[in-house]
Amino acid sequence: MQPAEEETILPEGHGRAETFGYCVACHNTAIIRRSHFTRAQWDGLMDWMTEKHGMNALDGELRQTIVDYLATHFGPRQAPARGGNPFLN
Repeated sequence: MQPAEEETILPEGHGRAETFGYCVACHNTAIIRRSHFTRAQWDGLMDWMTEKHGMNALDGELRQTIVDYLATHFGPRQAPARGGNPFLN
């Protein structure tokens, strides 16, 4: 059995506690940490999880806080500079 994750596994920032608390109720943070979506995609994912997986609807300020946190810390990766070594970025 793996030890329980702690909030500090996610990057510091406004919304970390809310994101950790709401998301780990259903899944671990690995799925978050390996995902890199736009803000619109993170926002749409909230609706998808509600519709397809029965997640409690996330609305208002809490939704905005969590989506903002996810988009800031787990947004799309930047493409490496042309001709750059992708293993060094």
